[in-house]
Amino acid sequence: MRYRRTRPPLLRARDSDPSEGRRLRRLHAAGKLVRLRANVYIAADVWAGLAPADRHLTRAWAIGPDLSRTAVFSHQTAALIHGWALIGGTTDRVHVVDDAVRGVEHRAGVVRHGLGQCPFGTAPARFDGVPVADALTTAVLLALTMEPHVAAVAIDSAVRAGELDVARFEAALPEGPARGSRRARLVAAALDPLHESVGESYTAIRLVEIGLRSVEPQREFRSGRHVDRVDFWLPEQGVVVEFDGKQKYVDPAMLGDRSPQEVLWQEKLREDRLRRRPEVTTIIRVTWWHLVDLDRFLALFRSHGVFV
Repeated sequence: MRYRRTRPPLLRARDSDPSEGRRLRRLHAAGKLVRLRANVYIAADVWAGLAPADRHLTRAWAIGPDLSRTAVFSHQTAALIHGWALIGGTTDRVHVVDDAVRGVEHRAGVVRHGLGQCPFGTAPARFDGVPVADALTTAVLLALTMEPHVAAVAIDSAVRAGELDVARFEAALPEGPARGSRRARLVAAALDPLHESVGESYTAIRLVEIGLRSVEPQREFRSGRHVDRVDFWLPEQGVVVEFDGKQKYVDPAMLGDRSPQEVLWQEKLREDRLRRRPEVTTIIRVTWWHLVDLDRFLALFRSHGVFV
């Protein structure tokens, strides 16, 4: 597990100290505390400074002591504990798998899932004493239950980090017509350790969703002394697809000793070389704005003459 977050201080009202419980309730009523669950609070200013992922993990810390001995952190919660990338926001409810549950139970602040037919394993390390679904189990659960683009981005971050093998993941998926199996196969088709960023993972699943399956990531084109590597190459259409993120123009680590203007100029020269190649019919630059709406993404390709 890759999480390195520090647990923020939590305040718990206990039956053994009624006066402390009353004090915490007064502070909550005054807006100085945020209630995470019954009798568990956090300072309002600390809560305000937490990112969405950290807020979800803080809720997991809050609920941990109240979970049954058979509960295991799972789904989105396990993905965040593993340090995977999650897009589209996080929920307020913590997810666990519990062998004592049949079906799915929704309770205050927690969703308890039955074990079902999914092969289940736990990670060697625990999260504040509570077992956590291992990487393979977490990936399968995400693929079966979440939107394909959300699941693919999260799982691909594990693939990129070397924590998950794509072939093992595919072998662990249930055969159809199990619920979610078709969606999970869609996710599997988008995974590749060559994807270098969340943006590329997001682009990959969108390509699969619009029906483009013959895709080569990180394809290199040689021209004299230049080697131009593109994010995606669609050989059947002769199309180069690039995820055009803002980070490469503003991140000091990516800029190095170059100015944003120089990076932009070098990018133009690179694109000119690619356009001169006879096998390249067009170059499509994808931004996050295109990715968040599948119809918008499809329209971008249609505007470049790519009909799928």
